[in-house]
Amino acid sequence: MLPYYAAFLKDNESEVRTAAVSRLSELSEILDAQTIIEQIIPNLKTLVNDQFHYVRSALAENILSICPIIDRAATNEHILPDFLTMLRDENSEVRLNLFKRLEELNRVIGLEDLEQSIIPSLTDLSKDKNWRIKLNVV
Repeated sequence: MLPYYAAFLKDNESEVRTAAVSRLSELSEILDAQTIIEQIIPNLKTLVNDQFHYVRSALAENILSICPIIDRAATNEHILPDFLTMLRDENSEVRLNLFKRLEELNRVIGLEDLEQSIIPSLTDLSKDKNWRIKLNVV
């Protein structure tokens, strides 16, 4: 099943990539850390800069779900750089979705180290022109 999932993450259709990323947390629950690191994360890295914001948004909402599985060192090495990149995404929905599962990241590495990156992003989101974004920040 894993090769098919990896292929879906690379699919030409953005809707397929979005659907695949949306199932990341469920798939990760049945995989071991090494498999995630070797076969899933490399495919996720290309989606951080996907041209379609809804693919990046789905990734932002789900990428942190793998942190408790892969543990601290792998999270720092593989997920944290992408997290910080997505915190600077031009689309506010992408940035907001990162905060939906922030607790997953907190359980693994703690937020003290991220505080300087997170606070400016939250400040920007709180000033967004879309009232739904502000509501979700609250």
